Amino acid sequence: MNVPSLAAPNNPADCDSNGNCNAQAVLINNELGTNVFFVPYRGYSTINVKQNSAVSEYNALQVNFRHAFGHGLTFQAAYTWSHNIDNSTTTYFSTSVDDNYDLSRWRGTSDLNRTQVLVMNYVYDLPFLKNASNAFVKGALGGWQISGIASFFSGMPVEATNTNFGCSNVVNPATGNTYNTGIGGNVRCNTVGPLKIQKGINNNPTFGPTPSWYNPNVVTEPTLAQMAANGQPGMFGYMGRNVLIGPGRNNWDMALLKNFQLPWFHSEHSTLQFRWETFNTFNHPQWKSINAGCSGAPNNDGTAAWGRPCGGNTYNLSIGEVASAWAPRIMQFSLKFLF
Repeated sequence: MNVPSLAAPNNPADCDSNGNCNAQAVLINNELGTNVFFVPYRGYSTINVKQNSAVSEYNALQVNFRHAFGHGLTFQAAYTWSHNIDNSTTTYFSTSVDDNYDLSRWRGTSDLNRTQVLVMNYVYDLPFLKNASNAFVKGALGGWQISGIASFFSGMPVEATNTNFGCSNVVNPATGNTYNTGIGGNVRCNTVGPLKIQKGINNNPTFGPTPSWYNPNVVTEPTLAQMAANGQPGMFGYMGRNVLIGPGRNNWDMALLKNFQLPWFHSEHSTLQFRWETFNTFNHPQWKSINAGCSGAPNNDGTAAWGRPCGGNTYNLSIGEVASAWAPRIMQFSLKFLF
């Protein structure tokens, strides 16, 4: 159990300059103010609880195909269409949700879920000039191979620690004091419209035109009435778990290679292999993560219902935007001597 911590109750004598208070004295003396944030166990910031019980299920259609077509072509493909459901993915618990006692509340798509995955690989002996009559042309330009791996997969749910739809602290609008949200830490956002993928371009004042993944205006902070730990619907925000899917990937890695037979070690057939390999061969942008969170306030005047917005004194203007990308094209050359 963490050290009890309260922020500025009515009697400041039991608190230090950082707002950390002697919870026992505060509770005995009934020093909590009327505007203090309501938590399940008043007087404590966070109570850490862990239990070794959880429920998960995985259902999938998996298809694999491999065939040597002849004429130097070998091709293989593997496809999976699946849905992973649980109530306790490890990465989700690292975000410290507010009600870990009722795991059924968080039953939903797993943090690890990728709905569709298709991976293809191939090797093809290029037919050009491999039977040329000129020995030099045949040796230098014939007998090349091309190989590659193409990967296509849908994105993972947006629920990781650094893109969490929630806040760990709230602010009393009457006093300006900051309060922890109680068990586990985070409150959830609300939605005022369908939360779905809606690609666009935002004119970010710092980075200029930036790709966006969803409309942040449909996600708002909870209202002040939702802050009471009363077990009512919508307590601590009513957004569900893993309700938005992040960017997927369309990636091609390819290689061009040739084996040169060397005149040495005839009995051992010495060979020099040349390889030219490229990763993200076509060098197209592949988004990796997005900025997500409560970006709007529920009040008509645009202010937060219960204090400052998540993450600071001003709203995060990058909410909804793409935050990172997979690596651009990388090339490498290699030589391998076999004997």
